[in-house]
Amino acid sequence: MSCHDVGCSIRTGQPDVIGLAHPHPARWLRLLAVSSDLPAALTALASHSPVEPEWSREGAENLQPVLTPELSQQIKRFENLANNFQVWWPPPVDGQHPATHSANLDDPVMDPVAVLARALAVLEAWRLDAVPLIQRYQQTRAREADLALLIDLATALVDSPLKLGHLVLDETATFCLTSAIFVLPTDASTLLTDDELLLTWTAVGTDHRFLVAVAPRAEMDRLTEAVIAASGRRLILPDGLEGTGRQMLPDLERQRAACRQEVAHLKEALGLLGQRHRVAWHVRQVARLQWFFKAITTVSAGEVLSRLEGWVGPGEQSAHINHLLERAGVRALATVSDHGPGTPPMVLVNPWWARSFELFPRLLGTLGRDEIDPSRLLAIIAPLLFGFMFGDVGQGGVLIMAGWLLRRHLPASAAWLLISGGLSAMVFGLLFGSFFCLEHLWPALWLHPTQHPLPVLAVPMVLGVGLILTGLLFKAIGADRQGSLIPIYLGLLLTFLTPYGWWLVAIGAAWWLVDHWSHGLRSLPAHLAHLIETLMQLAVNTLSFARVGAFALAHAGLSQAVVTLAELSGGGAAGWVILLLGNALILMLEGLVVSVQTTRLILFEFFVRFLRGDGRPFRPLAPPPE
Repeated sequence: MSCHDVGCSIRTGQPDVIGLAHPHPARWLRLLAVSSDLPAALTALASHSPVEPEWSREGAENLQPVLTPELSQQIKRFENLANNFQVWWPPPVDGQHPATHSANLDDPVMDPVAVLARALAVLEAWRLDAVPLIQRYQQTRAREADLALLIDLATALVDSPLKLGHLVLDETATFCLTSAIFVLPTDASTLLTDDELLLTWTAVGTDHRFLVAVAPRAEMDRLTEAVIAASGRRLILPDGLEGTGRQMLPDLERQRAACRQEVAHLKEALGLLGQRHRVAWHVRQVARLQWFFKAITTVSAGEVLSRLEGWVGPGEQSAHINHLLERAGVRALATVSDHGPGTPPMVLVNPWWARSFELFPRLLGTLGRDEIDPSRLLAIIAPLLFGFMFGDVGQGGVLIMAGWLLRRHLPASAAWLLISGGLSAMVFGLLFGSFFCLEHLWPALWLHPTQHPLPVLAVPMVLGVGLILTGLLFKAIGADRQGSLIPIYLGLLLTFLTPYGWWLVAIGAAWWLVDHWSHGLRSLPAHLAHLIETLMQLAVNTLSFARVGAFALAHAGLSQAVVTLAELSGGGAAGWVILLLGNALILMLEGLVVSVQTTRLILFEFFVRFLRGDGRPFRPLAPPPE
């Protein structure tokens, strides 16, 4: 199994309850390895399985720092090299090894001291060979940049009789005058000069503004300071410039092309040099050691062996982990068990279509072992609530498109929430007959909300009753084990339809009395007061679901207002603009409000009944760098 997503499907043998799973406890890992192989062991394990290191009291014996003074010094030398030359190193190539490469084996195990020493020797040898090439590369790039500026200047002066070569004055001569060409950003304001400047000429190129000046040396120094303050600089003209801008352009273009060709050759030479020294592979090895030193600061070590302890995913088995270690060539032995020190971390285990909805229970914390994970149910309930309040085929389609287009830039859970909400909005848009606020394109498959407000208010309350009963059921079969509220709540609701509901209330009251009788007669009044308070909260929670219908009516009313404004504008282009802006406003404003209301109903009307969120989160290490 290869899985860094701790929410992936894992076989655990723990039974589901009415199709909904409890959180799964992580399993305890004990790993014994040859000390020099411990970094490779943790790297192999974390590359294929989530692992959270932790020391038990037994494992806390003989704890020693992993980063010895010798290793620390070598790491600092590597970091200094990386700060100066990392930009010149070739990109890492996964699995490349100096001697051999196998698609089935990871990198061979080596002592961390030996890995760092060898990498530093290789990088120092590469540096000696690369520095002359880097210097030539930088000089050529600088010359290419100057030639680009000269081409821009020559293009700006293409119709001018001014000959730039005449501005190159001998700086060692005894002339009291000097000349210069300054480069400024195109948005820089024109520099003010006084009468002591004999000549100034301003030219605006494609990307820069040029100021040509001839002046006494003292005034030129003052002007140079002003140019630097304006984010400009002085352009050094090369020797041999002849002719006007139009005459110089072909020669400047040839020189620039030659520079580009030399830059490409130097870049290729640096790449070949990196391959010859195997820089990428050694940098990858050191990066993995750096990851290990950050992940593990201390280790329980003896003279030869070191011990690592921690938590792994619920589905991990000793055979699987030992197979990973064997594939990596690590001299280590691991055992995995269900019994670890203290409270184990809890992991939510759901199919792919429900993982995004784990966001909601995580807002309250981490679920405990005896609590029920509602994520699979929320995969139905959350889109249902959102779509009922935001029923429109066109606007739902926009949400689906936004989720799909932003899936690479948003967390996977957020993208899927957008897509599922958009799908539900489209379904209810068909039922309500709404397409981008227009309600005359087809007959509503169910009803138009503004024409039949009572059913729109009543249906969500029925849904809310079912959701609250589900929460009470989860509470009864979870850690609470008290289900007397279910018949009391359901009986009180049925009394509005039939007097037989009081029989259900009586059964629930008797059940409640049996549950609390063992606490003593003196505590019964307090428990009774708590029961009355809970029933009042349930009544308020039930009425809160009427807001789902209210928001559906508000959405329909706002849509009608947008259509009315478009019709009053006289139709045509103005009407379409109003319709477009109105739909954009509804998407931004109501989309946010409906999302907040959906979250609020789930947290405070559903979760409050059965979730405590007092479990311990599972925090596995980030995977090692590839």
